[in-house]
Amino acid sequence: MTYMAEPFQLRTSDGCEWIMHPPADSYGDGYVRAAEVEIRADGVTACTTATLSAGPGGIDLAGFLAGLAADWCGWGGKRRWQALDREMELEAWHDGRVHAMPAVTVRRPERAHADDAWSARVVFTVEAGEEVATLAKEIISLLET
Repeated sequence: MTYMAEPFQLRTSDGCEWIMHPPADSYGDGYVRAAEVEIRADGVTACTTATLSAGPGGIDLAGFLAGLAADWCGWGGKRRWQALDREMELEAWHDGRVHAMPAVTVRRPERAHADDAWSARVVFTVEAGEEVATLAKEIISLLET
């Protein structure tokens, strides 16, 4: 598959990665797009195709990340966003000081709801201010391509 824009990449010093490729509008309707997503950690790589909502209703990925960036001083509990068919999930929490922990889960494509569906999860630790803002800005830019 050929990608027109550069993928989003979040890498940590210990080798964990989250890679998200620019989404494609497979149906040409402007409401549902699909993005190839990978996470890597400790020699394990998990890939899926996440179904993203681009239309009205619900919280889209860009809105979820913009909310995390806006609340950089902290929030209570965990916040969660899921792709339309649950192939990708983001869960984030704040340590109450200077770090946010976004956790990225990917699930078996096309069968994310099945009993035999596999999943993999990587938790990242990022600075709650500038790093979360940059993460949000880069993914929002990717989603606008």
